[in-house]
Amino acid sequence: MEQFIFAKRFYNAPYNEYLAKLVLKPLAPDRRWKFIYEPLRHEVRLLSKKIPVTKFLNLQVGLGHSFQLHATGWKWKLTTCFGGDGVSSIRNKTSLGICPGLDFRFGWKADYVFPEVTGSLGTGEPLFNMNSGRLQASLDRVEAIFSQ
Repeated sequence: MEQFIFAKRFYNAPYNEYLAKLVLKPLAPDRRWKFIYEPLRHEVRLLSKKIPVTKFLNLQVGLGHSFQLHATGWKWKLTTCFGGDGVSSIRNKTSLGICPGLDFRFGWKADYVFPEVTGSLGTGEPLFNMNSGRLQASLDRVEAIFSQ
């Protein structure tokens, strides 16, 4: 007998104080699908797990129905395996030896969102949509290190 996870998620939304989701998915580690019901939007969706296409690309496919729009359609999403769904961050210090006895050390930070390609059919959304991602980098510190 399979076991399932029931989860109710709340998100802040501009048109209502909360946007509730009811999520049903198998507890098994190799779960291949999840079922989502959004009562305020009157939508149900069946999503596949992220399927690795290459070493760095994942594909997710979903089938949904909107009771409000009386429409059934499917969506797909092609994402990278880096960084997750939100903004990811790298903080690092890099040293550069200029000559014996003189090194520069740079403290830098990068916040990034990787590009994402999505599409749908029969949902009122574009057939093909691309988010080019975003990179914001800053050089926080430069140090000159003299040594004898």
